[in-house]
Amino acid sequence: MDFSTYFLMDEVAVAQYAREKIDKFNGNQLSVTEIGDGNLNYVFRVSDGEQSVIIKHSGVTARISDEFVLSTDRTIREGRLIEAHSRYVPDQLPEIISIDLVMKCVVMEDLKDYAILRTALQQGDICPHLGKSLGHYLSETLIRTSDFVLPAKEKKSLQKEMINPELCEITEDLVYTEPFYNNFSRNEISSELELFVEKYIYGDASLKAAVAQAKLKFLNKAESLIHGDLHSGSIFIKKDGLKVIDPEFGFFGPAGYDVGNVIAHLFFAYANAQASGREEQAIWLKSVVDEILATFREEALTILTENTYDIALRDTALFAAFITEIERDAYIVAGLELIRRIVGLAKVSDITQLHAERVNTEKKLLTFAKFLIQHPDKVRIYSSLFKIYEAGEEQVA
Repeated sequence: MDFSTYFLMDEVAVAQYAREKIDKFNGNQLSVTEIGDGNLNYVFRVSDGEQSVIIKHSGVTARISDEFVLSTDRTIREGRLIEAHSRYVPDQLPEIISIDLVMKCVVMEDLKDYAILRTALQQGDICPHLGKSLGHYLSETLIRTSDFVLPAKEKKSLQKEMINPELCEITEDLVYTEPFYNNFSRNEISSELELFVEKYIYGDASLKAAVAQAKLKFLNKAESLIHGDLHSGSIFIKKDGLKVIDPEFGFFGPAGYDVGNVIAHLFFAYANAQASGREEQAIWLKSVVDEILATFREEALTILTENTYDIALRDTALFAAFITEIERDAYIVAGLELIRRIVGLAKVSDITQLHAERVNTEKKLLTFAKFLIQHPDKVRIYSSLFKIYEAGEEQVA
């Protein structure tokens, strides 16, 4: 096979590619398995029985639907973004072995010794380090790529490299628009939930106005180099650490977007634990959300205080306002993500695997989500987000 011109590789082609392009296998017999369960790209595990790597490869359309015609450069951007974030948290990202500009693929470390966070949580696992580890990842990657710490010329150069119009458009549609309008008839709602969504989501003009403001911020605010899709399926964990993968939606956007995504998916995990009777885990998940926010707040302030390079920006009140705005945006994004995953495309198994409790759980999450979107400034009144969640419709009213 000729790898001097791009084509969409299958398992046979990937095996030959690995033999020719990856030195560590030394001509040994290889096994190749396509293990991708995402919506966009193809993910192959290549192994010679002793060593293994992951090869992530782009097609011209998204795996979820041929409607989404995308640049094959998205995998290249993903590899570059991992390299950029690895400057700050090398232990929390997979090692990039090579990036192939022609074949539109990235060869990276195989995280076979790690578990997917979503799966681990659904199995009832408790990970004591999770809150601090995620808070650290968020503070390092978001604050150090902001205008406070990253010199302006360097940031603008990286921003140019990380522009990601096609995948941003997917987010703009599937997160900020379609769940509230169903304008392309893609939303997937059970019959039991249909009237609730019609009244409280599609029929709420004030909710739509708040979402429009959030969408404008997503479209215009190049605050930090964000992951762009930081959910519990993009986080791998083991006893003493975690790795973040799949930043294919990454670009310079609002820093609160990543924080909000993490919060939303931990609420999905919490709802799953509650509905499944795992009370100890549910209590622990409450502490995780609180610990993420506390760690982010503390470490972000430290980074800003110690590393802001521009004398005009070295102001403690400005630091505090910046962190507060990120948190406010995070609450809104958490609400958007909760609604998107219940009403729109790309459901989460935390909810779809529920049976008798599913509809009531979805209504409770949607009610909570609306509060976050419409009243982010009121969140600070409460000692925990979970107090708002548990209050349900009574609190929103």
